[in-house]
Amino acid sequence: MRRVLTAGVALVSAAVLTVAPSYADRDRPVPNHHSQTSDGVRGERALPVPWARRGPDVWTTLQVYPVAPGVVFEQFTLTGARGVTRGQLVRIDPATPGVGLDLVSGRNVASRHAVADMMDPNAVVGVNGDFFDIRDTEAPLGVAKDRQRGILNGVESGWNSAFWIDTAGVAHIGDLYADAVLRQRRRLDVTTVNSPSVRPGQVGLYTRRWGTLEKYRVVDGQRRGVRMVVVRHGRVVSNRSPFPKALRVRDLVLVGRGAGAGQLATLRSGQRLRADVSLSQDVAMAVTGNEFILRDGKRLSKDDVDVHPRTAIGIDRDTGQLLLLVVDGRQAFSRGYTMKELAKLFERLGAEDALNLDGGGSSIMLLRQLDGSLAVANSPSDGHPRPVANGLEVTYDVPATG
Repeated sequence: MRRVLTAGVALVSAAVLTVAPSYADRDRPVPNHHSQTSDGVRGERALPVPWARRGPDVWTTLQVYPVAPGVVFEQFTLTGARGVTRGQLVRIDPATPGVGLDLVSGRNVASRHAVADMMDPNAVVGVNGDFFDIRDTEAPLGVAKDRQRGILNGVESGWNSAFWIDTAGVAHIGDLYADAVLRQRRRLDVTTVNSPSVRPGQVGLYTRRWGTLEKYRVVDGQRRGVRMVVVRHGRVVSNRSPFPKALRVRDLVLVGRGAGAGQLATLRSGQRLRADVSLSQDVAMAVTGNEFILRDGKRLSKDDVDVHPRTAIGIDRDTGQLLLLVVDGRQAFSRGYTMKELAKLFERLGAEDALNLDGGGSSIMLLRQLDGSLAVANSPSDGHPRPVANGLEVTYDVPATG
């Protein structure tokens, strides 16, 4: 039986949770390695700080309390030469009996939802996760696996900076790659699984986790030199160049562009075809972000210009703690942080490794209250929670006794 243990102190400053309707934002660009947020909004430019005024920002704790055993929330402000930024930090001791961490996502990879709607009943904290294709398919860009449904999406290369928990319960931040192999055509290179876009010249795999393929969206609108192979019950049932208006993926679908389409043209109806998807590490759950902030205690984030709201996760190897952080921004009371400032903050918190997750209007932190409801701990820059592709949740189950 699952029970949720929450703090005896209410979150005074949290707003009442209201879930905004889904929207597409299709006029905004798809993020890439140079984008710091999925929404593509250009952040404010941080002013250079003269040497005479440089120094650590002043930390002021606004409130701190336990959310569950092994899970402690702290809200704080940092004040420095550039102004004031407010942050929300959750320290997690994964060794505490009953504490867990998992991915949250919607039923379909190609969809997005408010984090509150994706969290499990035994979740006590939730934050947003990976960057996603905000203007079109709404699917996450990288690798994702949850404990219940397994691998949901992945890429062979290009978006592989990840946080994961291995099957022994140990947390990691590092590179994580997906590999898809067709048992009957092992030489046919499949480079993406349930990805927003099949890359030019390559082949992408779509499973029932994806949802519905619509027109030419996953080939970026390209209509020539593309091919779709539909597999049902382990056999090819169609191989076509014109794409249907909509196709619910019930087994497997292969989509090729250019040379990839040429490879798929050799597949025949009735041919047996099954796929195996794996990850490069022994993973229980995983999510990707766009870049490492810290690796082995070394600061990797260099940008000290673009200021945004931030969501990130870090690992303190000395204490074994996980650090979930959301920094408010794009608001008068909290300017946000540059990536370099974020790296310095994680150093201050004692992390050796840290990963940047999606930020901007996607940044959100939710806490479970005594009455079982969820409260928003931060101040989303959109003015309301934004639907996102996936997220992370901290769970707590009261350990069995007897």
